[in-house]
Formats: sequence, C-alpha cells, structure tokens
Amino acid sequence: MKSLKRSGLVELTAEALTEQIAAGTWPVGSALPGEVKLAEQLGVGRSTVREATRALVQAGLLESRQGSGTYVLSTTPRDSWGSALHAAQVIEVYEVREALEVQAAALAAHRRTDDDLVRIRAAFEAREALVADQVARAVAFVDADLVFHRAVVEAAHNPLLLRIFDSFVPKLTETLVAVVREQSLVGHDLDATHAELLDAIVAADPAAAIAAVTSNVHETIQILRD
Repeated sequence: MKSLKRSGLVELTAEALTEQIAAGTWPVGSALPGEVKLAEQLGVGRSTVREATRALVQAGLLESRQGSGTYVLSTTPRDSWGSALHAAQVIEVYEVREALEVQAAALAAHRRTDDDLVRIRAAFEAREALVADQVARAVAFVDADLVFHRAVVEAAHNPLLLRIFDSFVPKLTETLVAVVREQSLVGHDLDATHAELLDAIVAADPAAAIAAVTSNVHETIQILRD
C-alpha cells in the first residue's frame, strides 16, 4: 500500500481500506491485520486507523468482534448514513450526541459491570494525565477524551448505541482537535463534569450521570456556537 501523506488522513485511510476490501485483499469473513501493522502499511497513526475502521464498521464493510479483531463483513457499503453524517453540521452532530450519551450514561449507571468500571477508570485517568498539556498534545488529548466517553457508552451494553457513537468519532475528533488547539476548552469546567460522570456510574446513580453528561455537552455546544 502507498503511504498516505495528505490532509484528511482519517477519510483517506478509510478510502484506502475500502479499496483494498473491494479488491479482495481481505476476503469477506477474513480478519484485518492489527492496528499496528495497518498503521505501518499506510504511514499513519494507530488512532487514525482506529477511527477509519470504526467508520467502515458503521458503513457495513467491517465488523468488530470484541476480543477477536475486525473482520470484513461486505465489499460494498450498506447505506448512505456515513455520507449524511459527513455532510451534517457539527452542532447537529452534538445535539444528537447529547441524546445518545444521556441515554448511554443512564444505562451505564444501571448496567455497568466491574470490568466496565475498570475500563472507565483507566480511560478517565489517561485523559486526566493529558489535561495540563492538552493544547500541545491536542490529538492525544481528544483521542483520550473520546476513549473515555466510548467506555461509558460501551458500559450501557447496547450495541446499537455503541455503533452510532463510533460513527460520530471522525467528525468529533476533527472538530475537537481544532477547538483544543485554539485553547477554546481551556479554563472551562469540563474536567469536573467528567469526574462527576465517573462518580455517578460508580455510584449507580442514573440521575447524576444524566446531569453530568448534559452539563458537559451543553457547555461544549456553547463553546462551539461562540
């Protein structure tokens, strides 16, 4: 495969993978190479590969099997959802994200397992470790932030909610990296809402979880509008 060096790496990576799938490099039912190998082949970072494969999962080309890997499900996209999402305004995506994550947070507070709590705590700590250096390490910080939110959605144990969240990741990543680099999030009380969300899920308190997510997303939406 050619190394990808232009802008829009997530989209370009998804396109390159789609071409390889259509060409039969990985037949339907076969597993894709791991993130490290794909990243080396394409000349991009692991987070870029991760976001691109999530987009192709949403498009119906790939299937992610927990603990096993990512497998080719089809050689053609299932529908036009990816195109509709790509064309959507960022505020529209965030308004839908709020509805999704409010429900996910409430379900996570009810359904989380001990393993879920371990993943959520680890993701929270990884995010916290980057807070002070978030402007200089914007991509890493945003990636860690979205890993934390994904861990919460995963704890809801609703595969459809998780698939919808994953479809948002490329759009959210691009926007949030730009916002963080402009220091628009610095000085806002978003970190407190993440701690509140973690505490609410640990305490199995759906109402507190909903309040934490609502506060977090509302403040981010206001920052984007400003």
